[in-house]
Amino acid sequence: MVAEMGQSAGSSQLSFDLAPEGHVGEYQGLFGTGVTVARTLGPLLLTALLVEWGTPGWLLLGGAMPGASYPMGPAARWAAGRRAEDDRVRQPVLVP
Repeated sequence: MVAEMGQSAGSSQLSFDLAPEGHVGEYQGLFGTGVTVARTLGPLLLTALLVEWGTPGWLLLGGAMPGASYPMGPAARWAAGRRAEDDRVRQPVLVP
């Protein structure tokens, strides 16, 4: 339950807050496509991996989880930093 809440909060952060102004709908559409693809192909791939490969498949899946999740932190920090730079560039300069 805690992991699901963390995943939900993280996905909202990535899909809403990192989208450029005026392009949130496009980002939401692409984000939703990824979820649909995962729900469609996930069971097929996991069944093939775990049933056909047995123990090596489980070990591969166990190694793939941290391998796939680790890059999310640096990627999100990079995107947030880039967004902050874009926001600073767009701010109007006030002349006294």
